[in-house]
Amino acid sequence: MLEKLGKEGVEIDGKIASIIEDGIARIKGEAARESISGPEETIMVLLLTITSIATGFLMGMDWVQNTYFKKLTKNRRA
Repeated sequence: MLEKLGKEGVEIDGKIASIIEDGIARIKGEAARESISGPEETIMVLLLTITSIATGFLMGMDWVQNTYFKKLTKNRRA
């Protein structure tokens, strides 16, 4: 990156170059730490997925049950 800036005519002294290199190193370090997923994160994602599926299933069953009972009471009244 510094070479490209130099080719474009931007004057870069040592202090600016070190600031840029430190920033790039920090960003690379943060990206490496974020990309590592430990077993705790994997278990948490698995539990959240199972919980979401179970909740959706139970809500769907409740909806079907309510629909069934509404039709049943409607047929009894008629």
